Order: sequence, then C-alpha cells, then structure tokens
Amino acid sequence: MSPPIGIGIIGCGNIAARMHLPAWQSMPDLVRVVAVADPNPEARERVRVLAGLGAADATADAHELLARDDVGIVDVCTPQAFRRDVLVQAARSGRHILSEKPLATSPADAAAAVDAAAASGVLLGIVHHYLATPEVLAARAAINAGRIGTVRSVVVNMLGIVYEAGAAGDWRRNPALAGGGVLTDLIHGVYLAEALVGEPIRRVSAHIGAASADAAVEDLAMCRFETDTRVAVFNVGWGHGPGGYSVTGTQGRIDVRFEDGSTPPWANLEHVRLTDAGGTTDLMGPSAERRIGLGDFPSHTHAFGHLARAFAEAAHGRGAPLATGAHGRRVLEATIAAYLSAATGRTVTLPLDRRSTAFLQGALGVLATDQVSWSPFLDSRLFRPDGGPS
Repeated sequence: MSPPIGIGIIGCGNIAARMHLPAWQSMPDLVRVVAVADPNPEARERVRVLAGLGAADATADAHELLARDDVGIVDVCTPQAFRRDVLVQAARSGRHILSEKPLATSPADAAAAVDAAAASGVLLGIVHHYLATPEVLAARAAINAGRIGTVRSVVVNMLGIVYEAGAAGDWRRNPALAGGGVLTDLIHGVYLAEALVGEPIRRVSAHIGAASADAAVEDLAMCRFETDTRVAVFNVGWGHGPGGYSVTGTQGRIDVRFEDGSTPPWANLEHVRLTDAGGTTDLMGPSAERRIGLGDFPSHTHAFGHLARAFAEAAHGRGAPLATGAHGRRVLEATIAAYLSAATGRTVTLPLDRRSTAFLQGALGVLATDQVSWSPFLDSRLFRPDGGPS
C-alpha cells in the first residue's frame, strides 16, 4: 500500500466543514488533510481546528497552499467564480484535483481547467455526488438491468429547494459570484437528468423566472434536455414545490419519491418504486438513515463519502473518479444553454459556439445576445452587475 496522500482544502465554508473534511478523515489509509486555505479568518480557523492542524498549516492564500510539497490532492470548495485560476494552477503544479460543482461560472473557464488537467496528466474530478445517493443507485441499477425496457423520458423535480446562505454570505444570489441562480446552484439536477435518461444532452430549451422584480438571479427554472432519441425535463426552484424523479421506459416506469412530496436532501426518502405490466414493486423503502434537522443530510453525506473514496482510490492509481472534469464542463455548458434559450426563445444546440459571449462569460454573457421581447433578462435586474437593466 502506498502512503496516504496529503490533501489541501481551498475554501473553508460550510460544505468543506460539514461534508468534505469528515469524508477525508474517514479514510486515513488513503489520504490525510495537511493544509487549509481561505481568506475568511473565522471560516479558516474553524476548519483548521476540525482538521487538527497547527496554525502554520492554515493560510489566507491559496497560492501559498499550492506551494507546499506535501499536498498531492487539492480539494477546491470556493465559490465557483474563484475556481478557474486555482484549478489551472493546481493542475499545472501536478496535483490531482477534486472540485465542487460547477467547475466555473463559464464554459470557457471550465474548459481551461479541463485542458490544464489533461495537459499535466492529473485527475480532475467534480462533486456530482447525487449519482451516488442510494435512491439513484437503485433506480439506475433497475434501468441498466432492463427492467423498464428502453428509457424514453425522465422528469426531475426539485421545486422545493431550501435556500441557505453560504458561510461567506449571500453569494448564491450574486450573479458575479455564483454565475446564475437556482439553476446553477442545483446543477445537480442537470447531470442527474442526463444520467437517468442515459444519453448525452444535445439540445436545450428553457424558461427561467424570478418572483421579485428586484431579484438579481432567477429562483425558478424549467428545462427540457433532448438527447438523440430521448428527453429529460428538469424543474427547479427555491420555494415549496414538489420534488422527486420519474423515469419512463417502453415496459414500465420508476418513481423516486420523498416524504410529503418534498425535495431531497431536505426530505427523507419515501420509496423507489417500479411499475410495469405485472404490477408495482418497491425497490427501496425509507432509508434507515433519517434526516433529523436542517443541515443533517445522511444520504448525501454518505454519497459524497462514496465519491471522495473513489477519487482517493483513483489518485492511488486504482479505479477512476465517479465524475470527471470533462463531465462537469459538459453539464455546465448544458446549464448555460438553458439561460441562453430563455433569453432567445429558441432551442439551443450543444456544444455552444466557443466564440459566443455565453460560452466565454456564462449566464452573464447571455445579456449580450439578441433577445426576444419576452426575455426575462429585459427590463429586469437579472444578472445585472450594476443592479438594474441596461
């Protein structure tokens, strides 16, 4: 067995403290956290203490962490607006990288990170951990076994998202930092829809909206993702709407439902149910690990642990990451295509034009496109850095 690989965590917000650090600490045979970095002294100190590190192992400067010889894996947990330079520098320095989602705020920046990792021959993984939740694993196992025939359509509803401000403040509602609103925040639904439908997304159409005229980012997005032969619908919103997943095939369907019709991970699993000509079968009932409060998400904590372990094993030369940077780049491009569709009133074909402002600047670049008269970006504050329409 090779010795544990040193991990440097960049970004010490809630996701690092509550999910990433405990996962790394659970596998001392594979990795050990040796350094943390964050410009926020309170957040940095919190994670330093939880990691059991000395004062010299915590820094405000990510570049200082990347200069250490004992860091073999860089775990990037910063807001996405700050990820590109960290990802590129980490890759060029020869470190393996696990990044929170999305890779960046624009497809161009995501591509730069993926290209840098490929050029340096290092792993770039992304936190697409919904792929490893027990309910999704059960649904995909049944699909792959052919139990509902050929998949034709998928519906993913996440319309009951509970809004939580990050440790660094309300950055998720700042388009310059988040690169979008609820759709970008819950990009999990994009890659989940693609995984359940079983084919790459080729065409995107969407509606986005905000309940308040003063909103800087959208709080509702309803997206259609077309593949070569299938279709997936993803609806997401901050609020009190329904949650759950449905997969329809030529011989049956699979329904994933959560208590009170709510959205995970803020609700416990109710069932994973298969229905076909022979009747209905529960593939999975309520999880033994129950949510007991806001911020306590056992199934997702376990899913991230599975993803982190797979990445650590891959860094040791065994296996592969659960989701790669290339996967993250493609999913981000499909997400930006949804914003572009909402602005232009048309279906957007992937890949995006690499010369377009949407590719180069992400959702903020949509403002520079030729928009239809009903575009939600016109005569509103959506994605305006100055807080108002141009």
